[in-house]
Amino acid sequence: MLKTENKQKRALPLVRTKKTRKLIGDIVCFAVALILSCILIIPFLWMLICSVQPESSLIFMNPPVWPDPIRLVNYKEVFFEIEMPLLFKNTMIIVVSNMVIGIAASISVAYAFARNRTREKNIFFSVLLATMMLPWVVTLVPQYIIYNKINWLGTMLPLIAPSIGGSAFFIFMFRQFLMAIPKDLDEAALIDGCGRLGILIRILLPQCMPIIATMIIFSFNGSWSDYVGPSIYLTDPDQYTLSIGLSKYLVANSVTPWHRVMAGCVLFSLPMIVVIFTCQKAFTRGIVASGLKV
Repeated sequence: MLKTENKQKRALPLVRTKKTRKLIGDIVCFAVALILSCILIIPFLWMLICSVQPESSLIFMNPPVWPDPIRLVNYKEVFFEIEMPLLFKNTMIIVVSNMVIGIAASISVAYAFARNRTREKNIFFSVLLATMMLPWVVTLVPQYIIYNKINWLGTMLPLIAPSIGGSAFFIFMFRQFLMAIPKDLDEAALIDGCGRLGILIRILLPQCMPIIATMIIFSFNGSWSDYVGPSIYLTDPDQYTLSIGLSKYLVANSVTPWHRVMAGCVLFSLPMIVVIFTCQKAFTRGIVASGLKV
């Protein structure tokens, strides 16, 4: 009895020490995350304050002062001056096309890599991963030459057509996620008479919503904020995207109206912020789960 009591007394300080260390670790992690969040949000807050200034020169104050009264008319002025409804429509055409085509193609290829039992699939998968190491600037000139020869310059096709083959990064993530799902589900569905396409749509996709949300966020942000592609391939002002429209508005005036430019940048950023916060939980689960099994 005495030995048991002594062991329990010795174990209590150890348990308290572990709990204390865990609590201290959580506090430190939270403090670091809070500091980093405050640092990262400073540019957006700076842009927001500058967007409601009554004069362009006031945004160069360090730091800018919150105006009184707030000039919300800057948003209305930049909305109509750069023809934002037209730019928004053009941008959404490219974004939605890339999301639907690119994600569907990536899912199909990833499903083949995850469930196909041929030996050669590992070789092809290695080649696919090797393409991720190739910088996009290396293929920019050859792509431009090809699109020029097939008369695609001045259209949206060069910005949409590459998504037909899917994304190597998306294929890799989705394949990793599928590898963590037991193949017994596929075999049970096959016994019940379900085809391969039916297994993918009815059995696997409902379990893959976190990784699909992750792909949606990456695809949306990549297409929405793309500037290089539209600036190279789009020549007609009626086809300009929001990123091109804002850059043209920036250089169109002899004296840059920075307060209205900042208002345009806030409007440009809002859809990306909404998408990220809407899919935040699923996005986090997808990033973690995609690395469970190789």
